Amino acid sequence: MRIAIVDDEQDFLSNLKNMISKSYPEADKLNISEFGSGEKFLNNFKKNMYDVIILDIEMKELNGLETAEKIRSADSFVIIVFLTSHLEFALQGYEVNAFRYMLKSQPEPMYRRQLNSIFNEYHQTHMTFPIQTKNTMHNISISDIVFFEVFKRMIVLHATDETYEFYGKLSEIENDERLINFVKPHKSYYVNLAFIDNLEHDSVIMKTRDKIPLSRKLKQSVTYKFLTFLTEGC
Repeated sequence: MRIAIVDDEQDFLSNLKNMISKSYPEADKLNISEFGSGEKFLNNFKKNMYDVIILDIEMKELNGLETAEKIRSADSFVIIVFLTSHLEFALQGYEVNAFRYMLKSQPEPMYRRQLNSIFNEYHQTHMTFPIQTKNTMHNISISDIVFFEVFKRMIVLHATDETYEFYGKLSEIENDERLINFVKPHKSYYVNLAFIDNLEHDSVIMKTRDKIPLSRKLKQSVTYKFLTFLTEGC
């Protein structure tokens, strides 16, 4: 994973780099670059150069928000994370599609939880789920999977652009370690938390407008996982 940290506080920058290295299970596969200003970063930046960019909002001259705008004009997919000492700045991140922020004064366990969530997002967007349909082998990007459904002894994978039918068991899909941001709302469904729009009394409403049944037995677990997902994505 290629990570850039942009912060004009050298001590904090070094501490965060160490924290990232300690939090990632395969630290030897990390490539972390450090920059002391937005200007220095942009002078070296190119599209698809990094997977994650962590920006201090309150830098001198070119601040983090201005830097993020220039990043987004060139790269729509890189994960942007803001560092801030003031919570009110975090809301401005939505304007540049940065849905994550980290408070500089927070304790280390909170940093670790947020970093793990960022790592999970990275793996979700870079990992694929292989399936064998009737005549073809497909590798579906996990970030494109909306939900799985059991239908007439088949598994139907609903992706953002197409559906795929294949033989399998929902229990096997539930145990797949790649599907860490999925939840089971009903015995016949396994859904991607990233595509949930809201929860109703007995239904899960997806952003695709699909309506998934929500069993009474699983409602509490689904609600907890959905709220946790939303919180960690901040």
